[in-house]
Amino acid sequence: MRRFVAFVALAGAISTVACDGFGQAMTAHTDVLARAAGHELTVDQATNLLAPATQIPAQNDVVDAVANLWIDYVLLATAAAQDSTLSNIDLDAIIEPYFNQQLVFRLRDEVIEVDTMVTDEELRQLFDQSPVGAEVRARHILFRLPPDASPQDRQAVQQRAEAVRQQAVGGADFAQLAAEHTEEPGGAERGGDLGYFGPNQMVQPFEEAAFALQAGEVSGLVETPFGIHIIKVEDRRSAPYEDVRDQFREMVIGERVGGAEEAYLTQLTDTRQIQVESGATAIARELASKPGSTLSRRAGQRVLVRYQGGSLTAAEYLALMQQRPAAQRGQIAAASDDQLEDWLRLLARDEILIEEARNRGLAAPQSEQDSARLELREQLVDAARQSGLLPITAQAGETQAQAVQRQVSEFISAIITGQANVIPLGAIGFTLRQQYGAELFERAIPTVVSRVEQRRPAGEQQQPFPQMPPEQMPTEQPLPPAQQPSSPPQP
Repeated sequence: MRRFVAFVALAGAISTVACDGFGQAMTAHTDVLARAAGHELTVDQATNLLAPATQIPAQNDVVDAVANLWIDYVLLATAAAQDSTLSNIDLDAIIEPYFNQQLVFRLRDEVIEVDTMVTDEELRQLFDQSPVGAEVRARHILFRLPPDASPQDRQAVQQRAEAVRQQAVGGADFAQLAAEHTEEPGGAERGGDLGYFGPNQMVQPFEEAAFALQAGEVSGLVETPFGIHIIKVEDRRSAPYEDVRDQFREMVIGERVGGAEEAYLTQLTDTRQIQVESGATAIARELASKPGSTLSRRAGQRVLVRYQGGSLTAAEYLALMQQRPAAQRGQIAAASDDQLEDWLRLLARDEILIEEARNRGLAAPQSEQDSARLELREQLVDAARQSGLLPITAQAGETQAQAVQRQVSEFISAIITGQANVIPLGAIGFTLRQQYGAELFERAIPTVVSRVEQRRPAGEQQQPFPQMPPEQMPTEQPLPPAQQPSSPPQP
């Protein structure tokens, strides 16, 4: 499946909204932090929300997060006030990627034919050639190398590491060398010992180098985001065949299916001449980090990937990013140019697969589409109720608009003080912004930070903003792999 589709599940976390040089500039307002559906969050109101919560740091990212929560909840409350069933919210943009995945899965089932029969004798032969459950026990010596190291500093670290490696290759006690030279925290006390580990437990360059070694062998210099490593494998082991026979059979069948999928994809896409355009990776990175960017018509039509018979534009790419969880967008934004080029090619390949599925007349039954929309809408109604935004009840002398402002402020205040959890709207938040309109004025953020600091006593202990999921995954992680969502997206 990983080879056949690059989509991921759509349920996501709170999304950062910002404008940049690639999008249209927002109007500069010094007294208004955000607007949504005709409502305003002023600098003073934001200050009043944050200033009493002295455990929350007064930082730009915290103010940004609070402003985006306010926008999401004001828009949800506005929609709920208009229609308590929330049938006024257009969910097609959110549902479409899910059904596009189903189209691709249907295409796979129609075109992929592979022999999945594996005899016991053949299975044992394959296991002996490549056993599963393999683990290695390794030691390593780490030499720290900052990402921004100068060429001279890099050369100096490499020379120092190579000198130690030569000692290890010459027979010196590796544990003693690690105790003397490793810069891994706690590594010296362990003699660099990492114990046994299997696949997908270490960063990729380290794992590849370790599993390529036989017991007793010492690696060359291996560079990872942590620095430069020297690795020595102490032992290798694998699980007994009888214990993993069924698991191994499934793996062999999966590999055969995967090979057939890859062959079909190659045949389908190679003739389409997928080409990533110059400058596309920079735009892809920027839009992944700022999924709320507003693109002009011209900017939205900018082609990122071109292929015979079609293309992927910036606007289409931005819509895809808005469907992804915040942590995965962070991975994409932190990826290298080479990774991003591969990623863009995968997205273009998905477009080709969807096109092929439609050309073959494949489609999800209307009843299935209606059921998915109903399920998502019910979940959204439940989210509105949990957040206290449905129903919106005006108090004496209060307009409906004032009631919306009050109940949203009360809910966000409860989040800030730890009395309530964030209810993320994910992709639905972007749909609401497009439907009702919203703006975040970044120039007002430092003003809020400054005023919050002025209102607070000095020396208070501060904690991270409650329940906020991270926007970035570690930079050494690969781009999000293909997933197979088994249900429609959720708010």
